[in-house]
Amino acid sequence: DRVVVPFTMACGSCYFCRKTLTSCCDQSNPNAKLAEEVFGHSPSGLFGYTHLLGGFAGGQAEYVRVPFADVGPYKVPGGLPDEKVLFLTDVFPTGYMAAENADIQPGDTVAVWGCGPVGLFAIKSAWMFGAGRVIAIDRVPERLKLAAEQCKAETIDFGKETVYDRLQEMTNGRGP
Repeated sequence: DRVVVPFTMACGSCYFCRKTLTSCCDQSNPNAKLAEEVFGHSPSGLFGYTHLLGGFAGGQAEYVRVPFADVGPYKVPGGLPDEKVLFLTDVFPTGYMAAENADIQPGDTVAVWGCGPVGLFAIKSAWMFGAGRVIAIDRVPERLKLAAEQCKAETIDFGKETVYDRLQEMTNGRGP
């Protein structure tokens, strides 16, 4: 089967998994005690993060060993090419959730800090939620170019401009 695998690992049977709070799974992180010392509570094991979250290698590979493989992976429906599902396990859901958590309403002006992969998906997701304007903030020229050209965002280069002043100018017509 072709599957997409979330970067969170979940056992499917603990208290948190039964409540669909799989990122809090208390069975999938073999280093939970270390994480508890740092965070106060251990999250689930995660692909591609530090030893605190299990020390599991990254999951963005052609083949990967998946603990609790009967719980997390989603089977890719037939007919969908890899390019259509490639980002569904990490960067797109993270950007989408950021936009969802912002409770974007139709016509809202949204500012997104950072135009890396997650930021670009947050920008695209803001548009999906009906934003009227999206302003991308970064200092890397290539990222700002992608935000403008691929995501239709207005941009602020924080290496060249003061973000607060520029946002005031762009949204209220007031400059410094």
